[in-house]
Amino acid sequence: MSRTIGCIGCGNMGGAILAGFADRLGDKGYSFCGYNRTPERMRPLADKGVRVMPDVLETARKSDVLLLAVKPYQVAAVLEEMRPALDGGKVLVSVAAGVSLKSLREAVGGQCPVVRCMPNTPALVGEGVFALCFEDPALDREGKLELLELFGVLGLCLEMPEARFTAFSALIGAGPAYVFEMMQGLVQAGVTLGFQHKEAKRMVAALFVGSARMAEQSPAPLMQLRDEVCSPGGLTIAGVNHLDRVGLLGQLVDAVLAADARGREMES
Repeated sequence: MSRTIGCIGCGNMGGAILAGFADRLGDKGYSFCGYNRTPERMRPLADKGVRVMPDVLETARKSDVLLLAVKPYQVAAVLEEMRPALDGGKVLVSVAAGVSLKSLREAVGGQCPVVRCMPNTPALVGEGVFALCFEDPALDREGKLELLELFGVLGLCLEMPEARFTAFSALIGAGPAYVFEMMQGLVQAGVTLGFQHKEAKRMVAALFVGSARMAEQSPAPLMQLRDEVCSPGGLTIAGVNHLDRVGLLGQLVDAVLAADARGREMES
């Protein structure tokens, strides 16, 4: 039986998720539809076989799994508009930051199960990390397993209680900004050493990809992997000693804790 995945709000994140599904799930019994207030955003999706819908209500009617990817301030109005099309056979998945499961459930009036999803921006290239909250009792086991499988094709997919979402956002949602900051520092160092900017960026990007792959595949602790690069009296240990003196690890921890504190302020 064919299932339809729909998306309301096909901007950067919603469009990337829907495009990823269309690329990877088109031969697995799924069809796709979407709506965006700016029609031009739908053209690349239409090229992938996504059916362009005329409005919010019709998108909700046609979808079995409905991705809500509008701005947080738009959520209430969009849910009110789609509400007549919702029923127990659909699942609503919201990626709107800061909109609680309680608010979503109240907005749909219990007409369908609701799931919160928190992605990070590498989802745009199919390498995301997704936190999924399945705390709505209306969601059955089959629906949960389907969503884990769906989002699993786009990266690492984690089941997580809603109470951990702010911490996840501070560490993983904001995480690409920390990584890009470190990458920028290395690129600047490369340019200072005489490399062309494009060349330095390419090398640094490959450095992070390779190092991440090693960290993922090796059972060794990260500090052991670091120490294995450092030869006695060599240049690497000189650089590492400087990072230790300026407290890079502590600065990273403090950055995440600052983001977490700000996230909790925004919730209150």
